[in-house]
Order: sequence, then C-alpha cells, then structure tokens
Amino acid sequence: MKKLIYTLIAILFFNITVSSQARYVFIDFKDAQKPAIQNEYSFSDKIVSNAIDDKMTKMGYKGKETKGYTVYKGVVIPELGNQPYDLYFKVDRKSRKEKDNAVVSMLISTGSENFISDTSDSKTINNAKNYLDNLRISIEAYDLQQQINAQQDIVTKAEKKYKSLENDADDLQKKKKKIEQQIEDNLKAQKDQQDEIEKQRQLFETIRARQK
Repeated sequence: MKKLIYTLIAILFFNITVSSQARYVFIDFKDAQKPAIQNEYSFSDKIVSNAIDDKMTKMGYKGKETKGYTVYKGVVIPELGNQPYDLYFKVDRKSRKEKDNAVVSMLISTGSENFISDTSDSKTINNAKNYLDNLRISIEAYDLQQQINAQQDIVTKAEKKYKSLENDADDLQKKKKKIEQQIEDNLKAQKDQQDEIEKQRQLFETIRARQK
C-alpha cells in the first residue's frame, strides 16, 4: 500500500513539471464570444470536473448548471482578488482520442454575467491564470486521493473475503469434527450391532437344536 502511494506521489510531481500554462481566450457563451481563462490538464474531464466541485464545496460554494457551465456565485478567493466573483467553469475532453486530457475554461463575472476581460481588469485576469495553473495541484491531489480510496476499497474487500474464508474454515472444521464423531459413533454402532447379531444367532442355534 505504501509503495503504491509513493508511486502515485511521484507521478503527481512528474505531472507538475510537464504542466502547461493558462491562457487568455474568447469562448462561446450564450451565442456570444466572452473572455475567459483556459488551461489543459492531463486528467479525464470527469476527474477534473469532480476535483473542481470538491474544491469549491469544501470552501462552502455549491455549483449550479447553466448552459453547459457550472456556476459558483459570490465566490471569494484571495488568489483572484478581494471582491466576490461569479465563476463559470466548463470542462471538456480535449479530443475524442485524448480521453485522459481535459480543457478547463473559466469565466469571471462581477455579477449579472458582466465578465471581466483583459482590458477591463488585467490584474484579475493574470491572477486567474495563476489560479488555473495552481489548480493543477488540487486536481492531482484529488485524483491521488481517489486512487488511494479505490485501492483501500480493494484492500478492504480482500480482507473481508479473507475473513469470510476464515469463518468458512471454522465452520468446516466444526462440521469435520461432527462428521468424524458421527463416523466414530457409526463404527461403534456397527460393532455393537455385530455383537447383537452374533448373540442372536447363537440363541437361534440353541433354540433350533432343541428340535433334534
């Protein structure tokens, strides 16, 4: 188990070294181009989406689905700035073939879908780039924890099966002893019955001899 954890941690740090950097882009939102920050991660879209939701949930924010985006409203994150923002996340598989690579797009709104751009607030945009770069650490930690949990489940099931086999062995041993006792009792009963047969046969011969 420890060997597995060390291996997964090594992979985690390797992924950090080969990570890509976040970029400023324009993406479709409600049939219009909106400014966003985008980054790629070497994980499935499901893992990335769940990792983001897990991170936000632990901070006390609940997401709501809107037009293909998960929206977290009134979020205060020091890495972005001091004021509350509405964060719009969209997680996509990079391509049909690259199922283990995901693209995250994040739009930042000051409210009422008033999205921040590089021209309106370049500082927050730069902060958002750093935020998505650092988000990789949270995703990797979440993925590692999921693998640990999955492996722990395997170990727990294996231990449970072993315990069940132990219980079965105890039951079989009890049955074996019972059967052995039954065999012993049966052999004794056979011996007693043979003695009875011999006794009755002799009595039969004695009675029959009176006819002569």
